[in-house]
Amino acid sequence: MRRTWVPLTILPVCFAAHATTFWVDGRAANAADANAGTADAPWKTISRAAQAKELKPGDSVLVKTGVYREHVDINVSGEPGRPIAFAAAPDARVVIKGSEVIRGKWALLGDVKDMPEPFQYANLHLWRIQLGDEYFIDPRFGNYADKANRWVSQVFIDDDHPLQMIGVDHVYNSKDLKQMVYIGKGLADLIPQSFWWDAPNQTLWAYLGGRPEWFCIEVGVRGFALTVTKAHDVVVRGFDMRHNRQPGGQWPIASIGSCERVMMEDCRIHWADFTGLSVWDSKNCTVRGCDLSHNGATGLAMGLTEDCTIEDCALTFNNYRHFYGDWGVAAGAKCIPGNKRTTFRGCEAAWNDEAEGIWFDTDNEDIRILDNVCHDNGDCGIMFEINKGGGIIAGNLVYANHGRGIYVSGSQNTWVVGNTLAENASGIVCMTRGPGEPPRNTRVFYNLMLHNYVNGDDTTRGSDLTLEMYPEPEKRAEMGSESDYNVLADNAWTPWIRHNWNDNNPLDRWQKVYAQDAHSKQMRVEYRQASGAFRLVTQQGLDVAGPLPSAVAKVWRPKDPKRVGCDRTQWP
Repeated sequence: MRRTWVPLTILPVCFAAHATTFWVDGRAANAADANAGTADAPWKTISRAAQAKELKPGDSVLVKTGVYREHVDINVSGEPGRPIAFAAAPDARVVIKGSEVIRGKWALLGDVKDMPEPFQYANLHLWRIQLGDEYFIDPRFGNYADKANRWVSQVFIDDDHPLQMIGVDHVYNSKDLKQMVYIGKGLADLIPQSFWWDAPNQTLWAYLGGRPEWFCIEVGVRGFALTVTKAHDVVVRGFDMRHNRQPGGQWPIASIGSCERVMMEDCRIHWADFTGLSVWDSKNCTVRGCDLSHNGATGLAMGLTEDCTIEDCALTFNNYRHFYGDWGVAAGAKCIPGNKRTTFRGCEAAWNDEAEGIWFDTDNEDIRILDNVCHDNGDCGIMFEINKGGGIIAGNLVYANHGRGIYVSGSQNTWVVGNTLAENASGIVCMTRGPGEPPRNTRVFYNLMLHNYVNGDDTTRGSDLTLEMYPEPEKRAEMGSESDYNVLADNAWTPWIRHNWNDNNPLDRWQKVYAQDAHSKQMRVEYRQASGAFRLVTQQGLDVAGPLPSAVAKVWRPKDPKRVGCDRTQWP
């Protein structure tokens, strides 16, 4: 989890003895795509390798250090056990960018005759440059003969400092649905470190804290950096992908689409216009040890996948472009719809602005969300919404989220087992979402809940557990949900349990009226939570004996079967 990037030194894949290694070196003086792709005569672009007919199952492509400004579309395939690998060469740093450096002469407003100053000090800080047609050639953007299709949505200073867009976004400009936080309308509304795109004149205006030549200024021009399309048995390892321009909808900068047995490992995907990585309509694919952070809306998107695994990934600081959370797109990971048997394990989802950490939405089934750390997100830590096929949410450390810690919304057949929840606005919430969407057959066992409330002057909002429940035995049986073997901390507050959205029950009333949590208990639990960190101090008395349900034991087991909460007691 949160792996530090290190250059690749070995490829831990067993290739056949007669496999061939091809080379890409964009900085070599003799590099050319017409070459044979050998170490002495390397290819110049990764794109050439991505479609090379010379590649056979078991072969590998090693890429040397450089910035590669291209769309790499991999559509070659290996065989089961003999994948084709595309990887950074040993000790190499490979960066694939969907952007281009802005070259040419910038004009300072103070040097432009007969133009009024739109705001105070604009003559000292406001710069402009007209972008040529070469910045608008990606065929995915439609007919660029029409200048209405020429827009700019990302401008970066020195690689990782995005300027704030001024005005309405070209793609996300719905009048009926406020999709983004828009700032200003035009030139007069520029603020420090921002830009405005004058489309009719194809001119970029920027408010800079210095002269343009002091910086490397880049603009997103391509829709993608890397895609794997209709391929199987492929490995992508050790690449850095960043910057693009959104063609429309919710497209990613990198994607795995209609594939089988594709692995993406130890890659970094940052500063996408919208989504970092998409895994779509694919089977048996793996994303491991990747950093999917600082993207415009979402770090990872998944849909219509089967038997895919996401593990040891970082999903942090996404939604930097400030899409509204109630639109339902921004998250560390947004998985919608129809994923089957997905395993989400050992990831950190944190600091995603106005967004969920890990979110499975609509018709997902048999989902496993295991041993993750979800903290300091702008909304829920883990959201499980409208999933009749259910899943298992187990072993997660969920704390300091501004919304609910774990939210089972209108989903059925869901196990919430062995999680630790601390200092969320609410703890575990399992409720009906809408007509025909009750949280039937939801089981909440072996969880440790620590002050999941928001305290005001006269009121306390939230509760450690909200589980839709009824006093009538026949209604409880119809719902099929139950809760037991949990520990609720009662340090300086009374822990509450709710049977609906608002009514609080102390544990003894919950046990008596609703016949739940017969083996659960309240106790003093010491812990520390501040500045993104968590540490559980109390280690004794957290044993609540009880059998681990067989449905859960098939995919997850705690280190100590008698202990409530997750195995992880400290982060980081």
